[in-house]
Amino acid sequence: MTVLKSLQFAAVPRGANSSPEQSRRNKLITRLDQQLKLARDPSYAPSRVRWLPDASGIKQPVEIKRRINPWWRTDLAGQIVLTVRYGSKPLEFEKGKAAILIGPRDQLPPTIENLIKAVAEGELDQLLAGAQRGPRDVPRKKVAA
Repeated sequence: MTVLKSLQFAAVPRGANSSPEQSRRNKLITRLDQQLKLARDPSYAPSRVRWLPDASGIKQPVEIKRRINPWWRTDLAGQIVLTVRYGSKPLEFEKGKAAILIGPRDQLPPTIENLIKAVAEGELDQLLAGAQRGPRDVPRKKVAA
């Protein structure tokens, strides 16, 4: 016990990215980075390792590719339109306008890079806070009468 008495204890400090705003920014930047990689390489698919049983029943690490859906579409005029999503919801930049008109396909990567810079600087914080899901209602247990 004398060893523990000689030590000085402190509370565990929270991380630098502990604010809710910074967490939302980091989440969106990660997704935008995936979209940027997909725009540059159409065959891009991030992988993760899962432990699955083989034929003999012993679990082995298996690399599984994850499919990423592109956030851009081509409109009838042949121009690229980018929708930025937070979770499953598209962010609405202006009332009724949830997409960014890019133009030709070669302008897609620079536009995504600009969006990453804007998110990192906090320009989309109000949109991200509005897209955040509120607290869920927890159903109450029925009381027997």
